[in-house]
Amino acid sequence: MLVEFKISNYRSFKNEQVFSMQTGKRLTKYQKSNTIIMGKEKLLKSSLLFGANANGKTNLLTALLMLKNLIIHPTTDEIQKLHTDSFGYNKRNTTFEITFIKNKNEYNYALEYNSKEIVKEVLTLNKKIVFSRNRQKVEHIPNQLVQLTANVRKNQLLLYFAQQNNEKYSKEAYSWFVEDLVFVNTDRIQNIKFKSLKNERFKKRFLHFLQAADFNINDVEVKERVENVPNPKFILKKINADDDDSGEIDELIPSTFYDIYCTHKSEEGSFSVYFNNESTGTKVFMFLALYILSNSKKTLLIDEFDRSYHLELAQALLVLINSATQTNQFVLTTHELSLMDCNLRQDQIWFAEKNRFGESELFSLFDFDDPALKRSDFNYKKRYLEGRYGATQIVNKKLLLEALEENE
Repeated sequence: MLVEFKISNYRSFKNEQVFSMQTGKRLTKYQKSNTIIMGKEKLLKSSLLFGANANGKTNLLTALLMLKNLIIHPTTDEIQKLHTDSFGYNKRNTTFEITFIKNKNEYNYALEYNSKEIVKEVLTLNKKIVFSRNRQKVEHIPNQLVQLTANVRKNQLLLYFAQQNNEKYSKEAYSWFVEDLVFVNTDRIQNIKFKSLKNERFKKRFLHFLQAADFNINDVEVKERVENVPNPKFILKKINADDDDSGEIDELIPSTFYDIYCTHKSEEGSFSVYFNNESTGTKVFMFLALYILSNSKKTLLIDEFDRSYHLELAQALLVLINSATQTNQFVLTTHELSLMDCNLRQDQIWFAEKNRFGESELFSLFDFDDPALKRSDFNYKKRYLEGRYGATQIVNKKLLLEALEENE
């Protein structure tokens, strides 16, 4: 479970910004449903990030994804550059610091780097250092790795190196990034995810979930087909035709694909619809349902959570996400302001706002000092639209019309 995330010099986040899933002090509302206890920490089951277009909401999720990719996709040689995406493409270091809980252990991982090298890297377990480095100087390291530190390249993460060499706590921390931090990409729905519906017990739960949401679907069929596709190794061999490689490589290799069909009811009986021909809202909802039903104690990141389906359905999903029986954690971005008033705590409502220099800032409703802004007996959406929280879209309608008239 995610506890806290700090970012600086990444995309629109120039100065350090802190995003927290910790509960606000002395808040008691919805603590039995909207929160979850992990070890000594009481954490939020969900946070919703609101804000105008291009203010940095999505950048929070992509920063988490960037850190994950840096960790699980290592550089292969000293020449390869580390991927960066700094504010205004400046040459300064980017920093990430993340705190999370895995198997009741609380980890903190801090990384400072640029395209050429790791500048600082520290992993702590329950506030005790597992390893730390300052550029190529390794300051703390488990005994089993002492003789191997000279093999760590300047552009190689020590976390990946340590887990690769079977260091216990590095393996556990690494596994959190691989298994527990999940980006749900609704722009690229992967049919292979529906393979889990071959389990009849899970399929029954899935169909019940769809029917409860008033989708006219009473069955979902997953069909496997095998096709021969170009072999990437063969393509590379053709590109590098001058290489002395006498080994035979097949031009085509078999690959398995999954076709999804949804059965709908009608007055004349039932009919089947190919999944790709379903509405965008139906496809997105079904995809989200797979993640919600098949995961436990994961941190799921969803951009534009409310996209493509009715407000009432988004509200119902949010109630489910925050329910007492649901054990996953969600970080959601949304433009649907009505969700602010869907039984959320003050600490679950976050805003992203850009200042006049194009720098994104993150803050929660709980951060405001004025009690009148935090009272839940008067809806949050109305106060947001009045501009009392900031992070609103300021549109100059007059200038828009003038620009239109210039084409006449």
